[in-house]
Amino acid sequence: MLSINVTNNFLADITWLDSSACSFKISNNIDVWKANPNLNPKLVDSFKSMLTGDEIARADRFYQQKDRNRFIISRAALRTILGKYLNIAPEAIEFESGLNKKPFIKSGNQNNLQYNLSHSGDAILLAVADSPIGADVEFINQDFGYRDVLADNFSPRECNYITETDAIHRFFKLWTRKEAITKATAQGLDCDLRLLPGLDGTTAVFDGIIASNEDWVINSFNLNNQYIASVAGNQLIDKISFFDLATTNFPQPL
Repeated sequence: MLSINVTNNFLADITWLDSSACSFKISNNIDVWKANPNLNPKLVDSFKSMLTGDEIARADRFYQQKDRNRFIISRAALRTILGKYLNIAPEAIEFESGLNKKPFIKSGNQNNLQYNLSHSGDAILLAVADSPIGADVEFINQDFGYRDVLADNFSPRECNYITETDAIHRFFKLWTRKEAITKATAQGLDCDLRLLPGLDGTTAVFDGIIASNEDWVINSFNLNNQYIASVAGNQLIDKISFFDLATTNFPQPL
């Protein structure tokens, strides 16, 4: 029976670069972006000018203003950053949903640019590559009842690892890894998550468990002491870089 390898790493020391350090050129590498959805909230009206009518309607469905602003800013961040890679205006980007509603860039994408967006609380995470990519960020909620979901989503070895020490951080580290790989493969969370490897190191996974026939590398890292994230990409990726969209002139061209 065929198998594929999934390698999980934790990156303890990463450097978040300013957006000015980004070349906005993707060639067998991954660029990871973080942003705060509360960034320049007074400029929300100008952010909305980038969005489509459908996106504005989605924003308006949120009951609370802070949630509407968070959605608008996250979409504006997505369009601004992708527009720089594609060399087109942010508002000109067209998106479409593919398998399991995984979004992709519909037009003006000659370089096969791919992306995955995740947000949680006050954190937005965007991963950009020229091959399938998946990203997940989670708020490390110290009050989350993680024990109630262990048996249904983690293998016995993973459960032991989580409960051994630093349980809530370990829980979310492994959870983001499982989310990231299912998003990268457009598999979704309907699969048996217990079979998706979350522990550090390389694990062989039998054919059919992951919706892919390629090997994967999942890199996990802390955004700060409140958020943890994972990004899943092709094993042949040469480099992963990290950028912070904490610019005073956002969403002007970077």
